[in-house]
Order: sequence, then structure tokens, then C-alpha cells
Amino acid sequence: MIKKCLLLYLFAFLLLLWSCRHEPAGLGEFDQVCFQTEVLPVFQNSCGPCHAPSKAEGGKDFTSYAEIMKAVKPFDASSSKAYTVLTGKPFTMMPPSGPLPKETRTKIWLWIQQGAEETTCSSGGNPPAVTTLTCFSRDILPVLSNSCGISGCHNAASAKEGIVISSYQTLMASNIIKAGNPGSSDLYEVITLPASDKDVMPPKPYSPLSKAVTDSIYQWILRGAKNETCASACDTTGNITWGGAIQTIIQNNCQSCHSGTTPSGNVKLTTYAEVVNAVKNGRLLSAIKRTAGVPAMPPSTPLSTCDIRKMELWKNQNYIQ
Repeated sequence: MIKKCLLLYLFAFLLLLWSCRHEPAGLGEFDQVCFQTEVLPVFQNSCGPCHAPSKAEGGKDFTSYAEIMKAVKPFDASSSKAYTVLTGKPFTMMPPSGPLPKETRTKIWLWIQQGAEETTCSSGGNPPAVTTLTCFSRDILPVLSNSCGISGCHNAASAKEGIVISSYQTLMASNIIKAGNPGSSDLYEVITLPASDKDVMPPKPYSPLSKAVTDSIYQWILRGAKNETCASACDTTGNITWGGAIQTIIQNNCQSCHSGTTPSGNVKLTTYAEVVNAVKNGRLLSAIKRTAGVPAMPPSTPLSTCDIRKMELWKNQNYIQ
């Protein structure tokens, strides 16, 4: 009888030991998480503003697979700092602006538990290079609302063709985005048409979107066209230059209306000299600061406090190119 009990205890112990060396039940039922489109963008958008090669706070860089893996232990999320900092245990929770959605944190946990591989995903073609980090609220909406969601086009009052581009909800309700498939998305198609095409958006006399912007929109749609949570850093140290900061602010927020042969308000903002002149006479800064009695610009989505501060510093530093 004693021998039988000992054998039963030994069997139970071996069974427990075996089970601890294998994946949790049901883990293998999940699809492989794609690092390229599901994990990397989260780290780039939510951690990259503070942890990038140019600004690696705490010596950490979370903008590439090789650097992220320095804080990851494959198959063990609970021992991977890249995951534990997102939960605040035992570290200060990151990003500091607020926790990532539970679904996003779970996706990263699953990716690590699956081995933290540098998985890539087929997009049905060769996607454009990632030229900028792409987060909807920070990078995509301002461009679309100020280039497409304007009076006479796709704002709430005009709603041409029943399309309103003023928020994530109105954009997605317009059915011009096919999440995960840029090639089948009407939005991406019309913004990449030749400038001579009658259907190109923004339409003439407005300037077309830059390739950097259309590539970013491609990547955002490819990754699922999500309304992602993202952190945004504001670096106003050192010199603020035209090529390093101001030109991009103007291109993304102003040039769609203030370009071509009939620029809005007869104010053209397509060259360095034109923007300098608009800042010097006070019209541009008053407009972007939404000063009373001056038409607010951009009319749809205000510039961020960070971008306005950069414009002011650029002026104070005598318009460095």
C-alpha cells in the first residue's frame, strides 16, 4: 500500500514538472503575432519619442528589433523589461502619458511568449519605406483634416460625396479605408494619383500630399488603420531649423490651402522665403495661435503647443535654414 502511494506521488510530481516546461494551455491556438506591423509600431510610436537613437533616455532605444530585444527574454514576458514597464510592475509604468490599452499590452505579451521573433507580414506588394512614425491622432489626422476635411470639401458642412474627414470615427464611417489593405483603400488611391488626374486629392489648385505623407498613410492602413494610443515628445532644445522642423509643419498643416495659383487668403506658403515673410509680418503666428480677430489656422485641427513653440523659437533664432 505504501509503495503504491509513493508511486502515485512520484507520477503526480513528474506530471507537474512536465507541464511546467511547456507552453500555457491554449497558447498555440493563437495566430503568430507579426512584429513588423503589430509590435514595432507600438514601441516606435509610444516609446520612440523618448527612447530613440537621437534621444535614448536611460540608455534605451525602442525603435528597432535589435534594440528592443535587449529588453526582451523570449518565451518569458514576465522577465522582459520591454513588457513589464508597460504594466508598471515593478517599474514606473510607461509610457508616462498613460498606460497602453490592455489589448495592445496583451499583444506584446503574446509576441514575447511566442518567442519574440522578427516576424514580417506579406502586404501583397512592396510597401513604401517607413519615412516617419505613424500614429493616427498625432501624424495622420492633422494632415487629412487640414488637407481634405476643409470647407468646400470633406468637412462636416460640405461633406462632398458623403465623406467627412474630421475625426477617426467619421473617416472610418466613410468606407474609404480598407484596414490592412492600402491598395484597396479609396483614400490611398486618390492621394497617390498623378497630379494631372482629375480625381487626384487634394484637388487643384491645392498641392498634392508629399511622398513622405502618402507613405506614412500607407503604413498606417497596412498596420490595420487603428486609432492608436501614442506618446508625443516635444524637443525644443538647440536650434530650430527650417529643414529640421518648420518645413514639415508647414507642409503637413498649411500648404494644402496656401499653395498653387489661387492660395487661400492670397497667402502662399510653399517656400522658405514665403514662410519667413508670413512670420515676420505677424500674420502666420497670430493665425496659428488663434488670436482673437484673426482667422484661425489651420481651420480644422489646431497646431500642437509644441509646433507653435517651434515656430516662435524659429523666429527668435532668426529663421535658421
